[in-house]
Amino acid sequence: MYLSALASALVLLPFASAFISSVAPGFTGSYKADQTTSTFPVLFNTGSTMVDFMDLTVSFGLSTPADHTSNDTLGSPLFNMDLLAMRRSSTGPGKFTIDVPIKSSDLFNGAGTYILTAAVLHVSGVNQNGLVLGLNAFPITFNATVS
Repeated sequence: MYLSALASALVLLPFASAFISSVAPGFTGSYKADQTTSTFPVLFNTGSTMVDFMDLTVSFGLSTPADHTSNDTLGSPLFNMDLLAMRRSSTGPGKFTIDVPIKSSDLFNGAGTYILTAAVLHVSGVNQNGLVLGLNAFPITFNATVS
């Protein structure tokens, strides 16, 4: 019984894909920005699916709560990460972190509440023309101080 279940799992393994399912700040408390070396760690959680799925890039943007009128708001563009180059485009279930440089000059309203949006461009499934392009936006609300 155990061997047959293991064999079934191994046979299905090549058909499973992973996708980014959520993001969270990689710290607790307030974010302290300086002008040269501060980075905001973003923790990416991944899950698996039976559909062909590949995350391609993540674009990060910054906005205030007043400017973030919907979940498709990116805000001021800050940083892009190529997930293919990082070898994170098709991972199994788990976690990984990207350090996003946010300098004090990026905090255009000074200290206060901001929303960092991680916009993940992905391809999934297949239609008659090839892979289907999609975008998922993951907002993170945080408080920032400036040094």
